[in-house]
Amino acid sequence: MPSTTPTPPGSTPAYPAPAYPAPAYPAPAGPSPLAAWAVLSLPLLLAMGACYAFLGSEDAIIAHFDAWRPAHPAAVAALKLCTDWGNPALYLVYAGILIRGLRRRRRELTMLALGYLAAQLIVSVAIERFLKISIGRPRPDVPGPYVPWSFDSPHNSLPSGHTTEIMVQTVPLALRAKSWLPPLALSLMAGCIGASRIALGWHHPSDVLAGWLLGSLGGYLALYLARRWT
Repeated sequence: MPSTTPTPPGSTPAYPAPAYPAPAYPAPAGPSPLAAWAVLSLPLLLAMGACYAFLGSEDAIIAHFDAWRPAHPAAVAALKLCTDWGNPALYLVYAGILIRGLRRRRRELTMLALGYLAAQLIVSVAIERFLKISIGRPRPDVPGPYVPWSFDSPHNSLPSGHTTEIMVQTVPLALRAKSWLPPLALSLMAGCIGASRIALGWHHPSDVLAGWLLGSLGGYLALYLARRWT
């Protein structure tokens, strides 16, 4: 039999410490789809709400920015940069997603890019153009009544195409995010583009709100198609 060393009288026997597993802390949860969409929409909706709350009617809002633009040329130039290049910048993002998906054989990325493209064609091209032409709303600087079924750009104000498109682009990215940072960053871009359309005098506030709603639906469609095709 193996020998054991006796414990000296009056001392406490030494026992090995029990091994407990390290506590498992769950990874921080990303935003839910509804929360991500709310965060994405918040700056734009706050800007629209502030216009109505502090300036009043749509005519008053338009008159305010008509007087504001000549006095703030630097701000106008910055808004033009945002409104002209915000949407094309996200074309490059989706092109990068498509290339990455094809090269790495990641079907979910490839389908995300193709789902966006399909939603862009359905919502930002077909439905948006149909609404613009069929409604025939004059732009803020165009006098006169609505001219339904007009192919004339000055009477194609409703809905805002830039706002529709930026929501179609940003909703899928925000809703797939694993953290709060992408929805927050994208919300600033969407809010800037939506607000710029009013500040630059190219759209009525309700045009922008209609574009936000239509584009949100288009973004959900892009995500639905991407998941269905994956």
